[in-house]
Amino acid sequence: MNNVKLAKNYCKKIFDGTHDTPKPISEGVPLVTSKHIVGRKLDLSTAYNISQDDYLSIQKRSSVRQWDILFSMIGSVGEVYLEQNENIPYAIKNIGVFSCYDEYQAKWLYYYLQSPSAKTHIKRYLNGAVQKFLSLGALRDFPVLEYDNSKNQIIDVLSDLDAKIELNNKINRELEAMAKTLYDYWFVQFDFPNEQGKPYKSSGGKMVYNEELKREIPEGWEVEKISDCCGIVDCLHSKKSDYIFEDKKCYLLQLENIRDDGLIGLENKYYVSKEEYKKWTTRIEIKDHDLVITNAGRVASLAQVSKDIIAGIGRNITAIRPVRINPTFLYYSFQGAEMKRQIKLNTDFGIFFNSLNVRGIKELHIVRAPKEIEDNFEQISLSKRRQRELNIKQNQQLTDLRDWLLPMLMNGQVTIRQAYGTAAKEAEEMLSMAAEPQAEYKKG
Repeated sequence: MNNVKLAKNYCKKIFDGTHDTPKPISEGVPLVTSKHIVGRKLDLSTAYNISQDDYLSIQKRSSVRQWDILFSMIGSVGEVYLEQNENIPYAIKNIGVFSCYDEYQAKWLYYYLQSPSAKTHIKRYLNGAVQKFLSLGALRDFPVLEYDNSKNQIIDVLSDLDAKIELNNKINRELEAMAKTLYDYWFVQFDFPNEQGKPYKSSGGKMVYNEELKREIPEGWEVEKISDCCGIVDCLHSKKSDYIFEDKKCYLLQLENIRDDGLIGLENKYYVSKEEYKKWTTRIEIKDHDLVITNAGRVASLAQVSKDIIAGIGRNITAIRPVRINPTFLYYSFQGAEMKRQIKLNTDFGIFFNSLNVRGIKELHIVRAPKEIEDNFEQISLSKRRQRELNIKQNQQLTDLRDWLLPMLMNGQVTIRQAYGTAAKEAEEMLSMAAEPQAEYKKG
């Protein structure tokens, strides 16, 4: 590579977070560690809080600023996050920070740290027999392909792809919030539209006590077991198959494919041989509308299968196939507080790990409204679900495009004109696809 600098000569400052372990408190300032940098994002939801005094003490040595790059130094080494906000509401521990001179220089380093060249350097200098880590010295000696103004177009292309991905994610969050709010309004608060179009319970609709749920539900509604309206099929309890690619159709869903937003992510597929795939799908081959729920690890994590996915299920996953119930209504029933309460009661808590087995899933109960009410909810919520699935599919394509372009743009193998021209005609198609939901999406 030409025009390479060491990071310590490229950046104005390179430092790491505190090496101390401040005492956790219930309310305070989040303490972010390497494990909280996931998929180029910062997940503050799992960070514990520290006191204001501890925060100020850490800030004296390790103060993060806008356009600083956070780098995971331990565990999943090499995960990065670009801080674009002016106000930084957290302190850091076990995180390296590259502090650059301006936004473009920071973005260039941010993308470069995701390139194959950077990953090669990371592997070369990893330490640790049990848990891998990268030293601060290795960060400071990181080779960086030097930035100049001619690189701005490259940065703009990559930033534009990231912006489109984030916009799709934002739309998905809003679509999911709207569907959940509607479900809560109709099936938790019981204020679905009555015959006059008014909210049922608030307008004096008759309620009756249900012994199973220990609460009142609308007159005429029922409570039934999940097993009475769904097929519940466990995975094979066999040794995990070897990863073998023979056919692009032969893959098994793993726990990592079940996203926290209730969708299936296929960035990483676990392929198996045709023979093994046939064995793992003897009980069920999941398809559109099926739910998959985890039995162990992230217990009761749930996702719904989209219409372009047909796959087997791997270890610690159970499939739930809607039979006498609308599939999207079933999905949101699992997201409700009542079902989560039941899941907790049916989870086996062990010394080393917790589990929700098939027996426990079959004991779950669901509140059933009259068919016309469930059908009305399905009509509204299914369209939002389909839009979310489309956005996820487009994001996977955009991510593939970005990851394909990144090293070639960095090393000059592809020019900006080529990236949007004959060398990447597919790019224009993907970018236009990403724009479609933006035009069609209307909030409310």
